[in-house]
Amino acid sequence: MPLPVAHSLLGATICVAADRDGAGVSPGRLATAVVLANAADLDYLPGMLIGDPHRFHRMASHSLTFAVLVGIAAAVAVRSGVVRDWPLRPGLPRGALGTGLIATAVWMSHPVLDLFNGDYSEPTGVLLFWPFLEVWVASTPFFMNVDKVAGAATPWAFAWSLVTWHNVKTAALEFAVLGPVLAATVWWRRRGRSERA
Repeated sequence: MPLPVAHSLLGATICVAADRDGAGVSPGRLATAVVLANAADLDYLPGMLIGDPHRFHRMASHSLTFAVLVGIAAAVAVRSGVVRDWPLRPGLPRGALGTGLIATAVWMSHPVLDLFNGDYSEPTGVLLFWPFLEVWVASTPFFMNVDKVAGAATPWAFAWSLVTWHNVKTAALEFAVLGPVLAATVWWRRRGRSERA
């Protein structure tokens, strides 16, 4: 798993690229994208409750199926009036469909990044096609692995195991790679707005 730095930056990039307001996206929509981009790692919580943080990690919540379910839930929430639709830029679907698609894309950014992580714990990769295929999918590592306790641990011990100099370097690499991608996306959306003005 990359750190939340990478997931947040990619979620924000998708939001800026797709949002109607581009670089001027509302803080609420930007925060929603960042939360959605990181939420797949909530699968650590049930494992922590039984003393094995990794027990459910990189499984269902890291699958394409789960991302689609999140998108369907977002679309249903819009259709039922629970939330407002996500205003997307011209050329992209609007209303419940558009909201569902961006929710799916932002959620899916998480397992996609995890595919390129140097996490060498077995099994390697994510259950991308759960529940249809019980195949762990991984790619050539691009991001550095994250230091963390490997086996059974209390929630405190697991959290404390993340505080290492190696993880600071990992975060710096993630920022160095994805920060410019976000900056370029912001520039592109601002440039497009100024050309239309």
